[in-house]
Amino acid sequence: MKKIYKYLLLFAGTMLLSTSCSLDVDNYQDIPTEKAYESVQDVQNGMIGAYWALGTYRFYGKNIVAIGDMAADVSIGSPSSGHYANFSRYVISETTAELEETWEYGYKVIDRTTRTINGAQKVLAEVRNLTDEEKAYIDLYTSQCYSLRALATFSLANVFALPYHAGTDNPGVVLVVDKPIEAFEQVKRATVGETYTQILADIKLAKDHMTKALDANNDPEATFGLELPSAFYLNEAAIYALEARVYLHMGNLPAAKTSAQKAIDLAGNKAVSSEGYVTMWSSIAITDEDIFTISKTADDNLSANSLNTLYGSYKGAVVSGFTDKFFTSTDIRLKLINGTHPMKFDGIPTSESVSNIPVFRKSEMHLIVAEAEANAENIEAAQKALFYTAKRDEAITAYTQLPATKADLLTFISKERVREFFQEGLRFYDARRTGELISVAGGTKQNFDASKFVFPIPADEVNSGFGVLQNANWSAALPK
Repeated sequence: MKKIYKYLLLFAGTMLLSTSCSLDVDNYQDIPTEKAYESVQDVQNGMIGAYWALGTYRFYGKNIVAIGDMAADVSIGSPSSGHYANFSRYVISETTAELEETWEYGYKVIDRTTRTINGAQKVLAEVRNLTDEEKAYIDLYTSQCYSLRALATFSLANVFALPYHAGTDNPGVVLVVDKPIEAFEQVKRATVGETYTQILADIKLAKDHMTKALDANNDPEATFGLELPSAFYLNEAAIYALEARVYLHMGNLPAAKTSAQKAIDLAGNKAVSSEGYVTMWSSIAITDEDIFTISKTADDNLSANSLNTLYGSYKGAVVSGFTDKFFTSTDIRLKLINGTHPMKFDGIPTSESVSNIPVFRKSEMHLIVAEAEANAENIEAAQKALFYTAKRDEAITAYTQLPATKADLLTFISKERVREFFQEGLRFYDARRTGELISVAGGTKQNFDASKFVFPIPADEVNSGFGVLQNANWSAALPK
């Protein structure tokens, strides 16, 4: 594909690596491809390069998240700054820069993880006298690469393909499985069904390699102790959280509930207090709420490219009437909204442009469990799961105060997901999976069915002639 080819040709015969374990690392060390994977350190470096591509503002560091709110009924870009105002107003085209970046960097994550997975196998096959500890670390890094690839593929499908429930035969995305896409290679888009099958296959392999690493680490005869991934990396809990979200989008609620509960169990059941919930947004420390969060520091020099700036000096705001529509006056989450200014990405005391970007939180897992239980008409179980976040409205002091019918519970859960995840980019993708009609363009366009809409594939990719076809008639589903 053109964007991948551009990347491959620019760095022909090289792989970008780093010697640091930080997720905010710059890739700067070029070495020949044939020598790219000769040690466990090389595998780790390749994984970190993939994390960097995931966390850049061009992908999950801003674009995926911003699209999720700006294209829905949560946030609106300011016409005065122009940043994301095109998404809010649905003035979209095949040359929209943010879509080009999202496509390109999503495939950079996929390319780097695929090369690293293959490189890990090369190290295992060719490097003599690897210790059990080194082999376990290779499994740990390989697991994270499969998770990263699954997350990137899923994210691209959420933007550039119709949702799963709309039909598994619709065009999905280009899949990269056994080997990277090489320069000038002809490709084709898989179906939505094939795309989700591959995402789940990658998640299974991520679990397999993580289990192998953990088993080696827990072996009573082991003479080593692995440094296991924190919430800044795709650890075991994060794999199950990703699986839960994928199953949710597939409409497989029983499987989503099982995976979500597993993620909760692995992450620990301790919940943040009301005060802790409000203050955690002004810190870059891992909290009891985090399962996987993208780490940011002042060294990133994000400035104009951060979510913080989009909602700060570029004046991205919650839509008019947002708080009245979704919140009661007793909800502590209102402390994170000042007028029309959402404050989750207001930074830390030393830098207003620095905030971690949560990808998976325990709150989401509890709400997935609640939705699954409500859909199965297990009312009390749904209420109990829902109470985890609903009690952030301090007027709700017991789960028995929550709705007591399936329909009312599902309506409450839909709104609760907005209350809990505003500014975190889940609303547009939720509306696509559920078919809920929403108002967009600052409320000027009503009853928009996001489940029928898909963003266009970037024109450069389609026009390159390497096989990627445009989403047919995509503009016909634009909000009226």
